[in-house]
Amino acid sequence: MTKSLSVPQRRKTIKKSEYAFRKDLVSVEIPDSVHVIKEYAFFDCENLESVRLSENLETIEASAFMKCFKLRNVVIPKTVRFIGDDAFGMCHDIHVRIPKEALVSKEAFREGCNYSIERY
Repeated sequence: MTKSLSVPQRRKTIKKSEYAFRKDLVSVEIPDSVHVIKEYAFFDCENLESVRLSENLETIEASAFMKCFKLRNVVIPKTVRFIGDDAFGMCHDIHVRIPKEALVSKEAFREGCNYSIERY
């Protein structure tokens, strides 16, 4: 099950539910061309352990990584301006580094989530 995914270069958006329910995904690399991760993009990728986000990412929409139970450490790039509701909902024991400038929905981590946030 050691499936890695590199999102194709030159993509600007990861579509709604594009990679949802992919039980085979363990790691994901999102190229710097991506600016938006739409809602439910990686929903219920329950074996996803790591994600490298685009250095030009601006928005992580609602429930984008919800139910990614094994996701532990995520660094949100300084370019991100908004993180939506339940973006990391139900991610157990996750630590997220978020830029101080980013607007984070008060419910970005709400659903059954044990989390820690570090603002930088």
